[in-house]
Amino acid sequence: MSDSAQKTSQSNQRVRLDSRVTQLIEQGVANKHRSIFLIVGDKSRELIAPLLQLLARARSEAHGRPSLLWCYKKDLGFTTHRKKRMKELQKRIRIGLVDPKEGDPWELFISSTNIRYCYYAETHKILGNTFGACVLQDFEALTPNILARTVETVEGGGLILILLRTLKSLKQLYTLSMDVHARYRTESHQEVVGRFNERFLLSLTACNAFLALDDTYHVLPLSSKTMKSISVPPVVVNSSSEELTKLKESLADTKP
Repeated sequence: MSDSAQKTSQSNQRVRLDSRVTQLIEQGVANKHRSIFLIVGDKSRELIAPLLQLLARARSEAHGRPSLLWCYKKDLGFTTHRKKRMKELQKRIRIGLVDPKEGDPWELFISSTNIRYCYYAETHKILGNTFGACVLQDFEALTPNILARTVETVEGGGLILILLRTLKSLKQLYTLSMDVHARYRTESHQEVVGRFNERFLLSLTACNAFLALDDTYHVLPLSSKTMKSISVPPVVVNSSSEELTKLKESLADTKP
């Protein structure tokens, strides 16, 4: 088997999703509360389609597929032009990265989803709109105002997906240099103490509708409060098992 075929087979392998992710989305839809996912990793973009699919399943059929707001700084990382995407897909098929019989899942997701792309600098134009989910990439370009504008466009029960590149430790976020810091640097004051990152992460950890994931679908310990708050489905006990339990309790002190 060639290297390209091995890569294709590895990418097509299904990864078991943590049940807490599904439970959080279903609870958010039931309570009409937004769910926040912080996705860490170079392949974090690949988790968007599965999470939106879970959201579509949790919603009623009358709502249809959720619309998506995708916000970014400058470079989206892929083209939104349909003809250019088709050329890229054909190129990937020629070099063996995509099986033409099965198709490209990413291309299928992009073409079948109603996506509104928006620069962070133009987020004032989306005010008054409503979306089923929101993707925020280029974390270093976020500001409190941008965060407020974008999050408020997501309907109740929707998803907020924050994409981060691979980090050695989540503590790196505390010292991550943000674009807005350049505005406050002067000749006499070159060092800017970032408060937003630390306070934002502390707010997320205190939120019971937040989960942190890596790009391999593993839940990170940053979201420990949510993991405790997610309810466990009640165990259904029938009358016969209740009688059996009572019998065991009554015979507990009986010697054999």
